[in-house]
Amino acid sequence: MFATAFGVFNGTSWENLCQLVFKRKYGVDGYQHIPVSPGDYGLEGYTSITGYGFQCYCPEKQYTRTELYEKQRDKITTDINKFQDNKKDLEDILGPVKIKNWIFVTPELASNALLRHARKKEREVKAAKLPHVDDDFRILLHDVEHYMIEIRQIQSTQGQALDFFSTPPKLDNLTGPPEEYEANLRRKSIARLEPKSGSVAYGRLLDSLVGSTSKSFIEADNFLHNIEKSAPLLHARLIALINEFENDVREKTIVWCGSADELTASVTNGLISRIVHDLQPEFNQTNASQVARHIVARWLAICQLDYE
Repeated sequence: MFATAFGVFNGTSWENLCQLVFKRKYGVDGYQHIPVSPGDYGLEGYTSITGYGFQCYCPEKQYTRTELYEKQRDKITTDINKFQDNKKDLEDILGPVKIKNWIFVTPELASNALLRHARKKEREVKAAKLPHVDDDFRILLHDVEHYMIEIRQIQSTQGQALDFFSTPPKLDNLTGPPEEYEANLRRKSIARLEPKSGSVAYGRLLDSLVGSTSKSFIEADNFLHNIEKSAPLLHARLIALINEFENDVREKTIVWCGSADELTASVTNGLISRIVHDLQPEFNQTNASQVARHIVARWLAICQLDYE
């Protein structure tokens, strides 16, 4: 996942967005998408009138500047090689069109050294005298800001809320010893069951509540990881929602005047409602309740939710 001022992306979501942008921005120039099946030719689309060719790339994660440069450099090298090696297929696809500007579109440019690499690959392509390449061939590097107007228009049309992530959202790391979390969960279970402290079944009820809450806490990170594996962009939106909701939880614990269990129920129900409201249709009441059960148990263990 790679975070930008326009949201968090992976390779697939970045390419899908780019295709919408190209169609909107370059449709009047005869933009044509080239599907990757049955072959990858180092060109994901082109304009039949102006001879622009496009290739997209999104980093898998937030790399260091050096790592990002190396990834982008290698991607340009690989795709330009494909662009040259598949000259016969590209000549058939492009027809009379000759590519004048091959544009590498990536969320963020790592280094000006990438421009020097582009000039090097540019000279190689021009020297090859390829039938589908214009004599004035250039390699251009575009980042997300080249298309900011089109991206915002598309996001607005699709009803997407704006994202302002500087890094992919993530939960706080679990750095404490297990016995600390166990003690927190037992202490808070005692507080939640305080009205029943005189009951003959109190010991059994306490053990049951500690056990179920501990189980949800232990399962929480793996539960979220499974969401990330199957739907990484939805996972990023979910974690951003959870992190923001934590601010409400901290404030609510300060001003709360009811019982510990009432506070826990209020936080749980509030999180469920927020998830269903912001992330439907992917989340309904049932799977939002699963998320809330795991997250509230995690908050209880690491003291994001406390009663003191």
